[in-house]
Amino acid sequence: MRKILIRSLVFCSLLLVTTGAFVGWRALGVYRTTHGGFQHLRYLLESGETLEGTPADDVLSDSYLLSLFGENPELVDRLKAVIDLGMATDANLKLGQVSAMVVTYNKDESGAVLNPAIYAVGGFPDPQSRRLGFHSTGYMSQEIDRSLWLSGNAVMNLLGRDIIVFCEQDKAEEHMALLYDLLQGNILPLAQRIVGPPLHYAIVFPDPKELAPPNLRNNLQTVIIKGEMGGDYGKTETIFVTPNQRAATQSYVIFKDMVALARMVFHDQFSGYIKDMPWGKMNDTWWAVEYVELIDDMALVQDQVLIVARMEYDRVKNNALLKTVERIGRDIAMQKSYLLAGELPWEFAYRNKESPSGGYWSAPHRWGPEWPLGRQGIPTANSMAASGERERLSTGPTTPPSAATPETPSPPPSASEPTI
Repeated sequence: MRKILIRSLVFCSLLLVTTGAFVGWRALGVYRTTHGGFQHLRYLLESGETLEGTPADDVLSDSYLLSLFGENPELVDRLKAVIDLGMATDANLKLGQVSAMVVTYNKDESGAVLNPAIYAVGGFPDPQSRRLGFHSTGYMSQEIDRSLWLSGNAVMNLLGRDIIVFCEQDKAEEHMALLYDLLQGNILPLAQRIVGPPLHYAIVFPDPKELAPPNLRNNLQTVIIKGEMGGDYGKTETIFVTPNQRAATQSYVIFKDMVALARMVFHDQFSGYIKDMPWGKMNDTWWAVEYVELIDDMALVQDQVLIVARMEYDRVKNNALLKTVERIGRDIAMQKSYLLAGELPWEFAYRNKESPSGGYWSAPHRWGPEWPLGRQGIPTANSMAASGERERLSTGPTTPPSAATPETPSPPPSASEPTI
């Protein structure tokens, strides 16, 4: 009996040590990735460097577009047309560097491509350009280590100083107005476009090595984010391209642990859960709750040399994503205001003091999950249906007379009663 007990204790101890070593190894990998990426980002920000990017002539070439969107030949042809138009307008654009490329388009009922456009972010031959960046007192400075923002630069700064738009000639004013609104922190024009035909988009980082953490730098060749967003739904697929299967396996393990870490951050640091209080349920940080649900529903798979993350979401999660873009745009606007007009952040906020939220947001901004898509912003099909259901329940059900119980006929008037 004693030998059995000793063997059991030894076996449990070995199992515990093995499990601890495995968990510690994975935790060490996440720590090295996070810490290395943090230090690398800090160096780039504090040194004022910008990503070199990939030559625009290569990123905007026919072969590269075909490799990205080969499953949609019509889209490739339309993108070629708008790129040729832009290059014919200014041949110097071929001399630029592209660090990120955003492709947007819509589809009609028959599936035909409408309004294609390319937003190329990087550096182009324009000495009057200024780099983008968050402000040191903006929203993002509250969420990320303070020392990263002392110089007033940010991740957007790394991507480059210019944004060049390639689109159809009659749509140029529309796209430039949309870009201006986004960089000013106004999300309503984008939300209005989403409510119409669903917005299809693709975000491509041709060479993400310079931005990746040191231990993942040689594992990533290209990052592609493809998605579709409508008024009441959305879906996104992120593809990480690696050079070989070994690098894909290593990256997959690290990404999986980083997803778990991100869930912990939103759940614990940002209180991304519904709290049970003495007076009932309280969802005071609804956006963090939506991000936790989004992470829980995400599917992360490895396919040979590819790592694919797929997500699907509803209107409320759309609002959480759109408000995140709004916050980023607002921080960029604060930095631009300081660089171009010499206004300090509090002066920028004072000009918008009539905003109900105290001046940080745009005037029509609304808190909560019903803005910008919903009953407090731009109505969608589901939000209007929900409003109609609430109105029906508030008025109460009406009971029609039953056919099985006919009304009792009134007795005929007596002779003593007057007939009216």
